Amino acid sequence: MKKLNIYFYTAYPYYFPHFLPISKLFSFNRHNVTYIVSDKQNSSNMEEIAKENKLTYKFGEVHLFDKKADIIFFANPYEKAKELDAVTVFLEHGIGTKSTSFYDAIKYFDIYLVEGKQKYNRLKELFPQYENRLSEVGFSKFDTIVNFKESDKDILFHRYKLDKNKKTILYAPTFFPSSIERMQDDFPNEFKECNIIIKPHYLTYERKKYKNQLKKFKQWEKYENCTILPLSEYNLVPFLTISDIMISDESSAMFEFAALNKPVISNRYFKLRWSYYLMPWKLTKRIDQSKEFYRTILDNAYNYEETILYTKEAIHNPQKLEQKRVEFSKDLCGNIDGKVSQRIYNTLIKKVTNA
Repeated sequence: MKKLNIYFYTAYPYYFPHFLPISKLFSFNRHNVTYIVSDKQNSSNMEEIAKENKLTYKFGEVHLFDKKADIIFFANPYEKAKELDAVTVFLEHGIGTKSTSFYDAIKYFDIYLVEGKQKYNRLKELFPQYENRLSEVGFSKFDTIVNFKESDKDILFHRYKLDKNKKTILYAPTFFPSSIERMQDDFPNEFKECNIIIKPHYLTYERKKYKNQLKKFKQWEKYENCTILPLSEYNLVPFLTISDIMISDESSAMFEFAALNKPVISNRYFKLRWSYYLMPWKLTKRIDQSKEFYRTILDNAYNYEETILYTKEAIHNPQKLEQKRVEFSKDLCGNIDGKVSQRIYNTLIKKVTNA
C-alpha cells in the first residue's frame, strides 16, 4: 500500500489529546502525518505542543487546500471541508453529550466518527440519507488512559510532589460560565488529607478578563496539598488517570471522568458577566441543554457547601452512582478498550482503498 498523507487540523490546543493516539498509529504504519495548526490564536502554545511530541506541523488553514492530503481530520464543524479533495473525517472534540450543535456536520464530512450507540442511533434517525458516513468507533482520547502505565503515573506523582497514598481530587473548571470565583479561598484546607490538582482552562491563563480566576489560584497555591497546573500542561488525560474524584462545572471533561466510573461533582453555581444577569436567557443558550439528561450520573452542587459535602461523600463512598456511570459509559462512549485508534485507522484505510 502506498504512503498516505494525513492531515490533522488543530484549531485549539485541546484537540491534541484526541488526535495524538490516531496520528501515532498512522506514523507507526509509515504514513506521512502533518498537523495543520491554526495561526489565528494560541499558535505559540500549539507550536510548543507540536515540538514536544516531535510532530511535523504547518501554520494556517490555507494548507488544507494544498491538494496534497489524502485524509484530513477535523475536531470542529469546519464547513469548508466540503470544498476539499481529500477524504474528510469529523471527530468531535467533546464527548457525545455536546453533540447537538455538531449534528449538521454530517452533511459536509465524508466520515463522521461517533463514540457509541446513543449518538449513532440519533444521527441515523435525523439523517438517514447519510447513514453510510457514520462509523461507530469509540472515543480516541480514552486510548491513552487505557494504555497509561504505572510508571507514567509515578512520573506525574513525582513531578508535582503528590502523595500516592492519598486520594487525589481534580478540579477542572471551564473559563465561562465558571464556578472558580464562587469557591472559597480556603478550599484546599477542606481536604488536608487529599492531594488537590487544579487544571485551569487555557483561556483562564490567556485572557485578561479572567484575571480574578488567577487570583483565586494564587490563594490556593499557598496550601501545601494544592497544585496548580501550568499552561504547558495542555493535556488533561494523564490527570484523569491519576485522580480519584473530579470537581467541575460546565466542562465536558466531567462526563469523560464519569465514563471511567469515577465520581464527579458538578458545580451549578457561577460567576457571570453583568449581561447574563440582565438577560438570563443568554446563559440557557450558552449551556448545552442536551447535557441535562446525563447529569443524573453526577452529584450536582448548587452552592459551595454542597460541593464540599458531595466531595467528602465521594471520598468515603465512591460507589454511590456506579451503576448509572457504567450504563452511561456503554451508551455514550462505546468500547473503552484502548483500541479506538486502531478502529479509526482500519475505517480510513478501507475508505481510501475502496475510493
